[in-house]
Amino acid sequence: MTVTTELEQDWQSWHARREAELDTDYGWLTVVAFNWLTSVPTAIEGLPGKWWTDGRFAHVDAAGLVLDGDPLNGTASASVAEAGSLGWLYYGDRLVELVLRGGRYAIRQRDPRAATRQSFKGVPAYLVDPRWVVTGHYTPLAESERVEVATARADLRQHVTVVGTVHLALAESVYELVATSAGDGRLSLSFHDETNGVETAPWRTVTTGAVQGDRSVAVDFNRTVNLPFAFTDYGTCPAPVEGNRLALAVTAGEKRPR
Repeated sequence: MTVTTELEQDWQSWHARREAELDTDYGWLTVVAFNWLTSVPTAIEGLPGKWWTDGRFAHVDAAGLVLDGDPLNGTASASVAEAGSLGWLYYGDRLVELVLRGGRYAIRQRDPRAATRQSFKGVPAYLVDPRWVVTGHYTPLAESERVEVATARADLRQHVTVVGTVHLALAESVYELVATSAGDGRLSLSFHDETNGVETAPWRTVTTGAVQGDRSVAVDFNRTVNLPFAFTDYGTCPAPVEGNRLALAVTAGEKRPR
């Protein structure tokens, strides 16, 4: 008889929610294109009209698009904050999303009928193992710092806001991982490990539990996830801060999608 532990039951519920969130009409499985905008009005494959930017705003001049529920026949402009995104326009059931990355505007298209979504059979993962549930110690910075990192795109670098470090022990070694905020008192730890490029994506991330009063923090590597770039060729995901590398195989959490 197979006995399912509380840890496994909780993980299965979490994993089911995770897969359901991916498999939505405009989730990460539906991204089908990414195009940088320039100062020259230019056509974008798959969309009508001409698209450009003046640095402060993105612009389009087209017919056949829908803006705020109304047909667009002419020019529209929009802006978005750095690292943000805006569900700007629709072309049929295709969402035209405006993003700002590294100070540059780009158009990302999401298609609910994308091949990546049609072929989705779930996210493979390692078996749940309680040995990958550890307690770390959080050391906050006096002031958060902006750090430049590489991204999933060779033509893009971005900045992440570092809030401190988490010290933890794994396989008789002690590691220090630079952390960013995940909200609600939790931390995000992006890292490389020895499974990358073999069983897992080039890097993954795990969200900790809330930081406790003694600055202890629970880290469940069974809930390590892939960033969007693992599911689409058009991701702009920031890489881990330099030095966030675990010198062991983290055989926990999500594997590279099939």
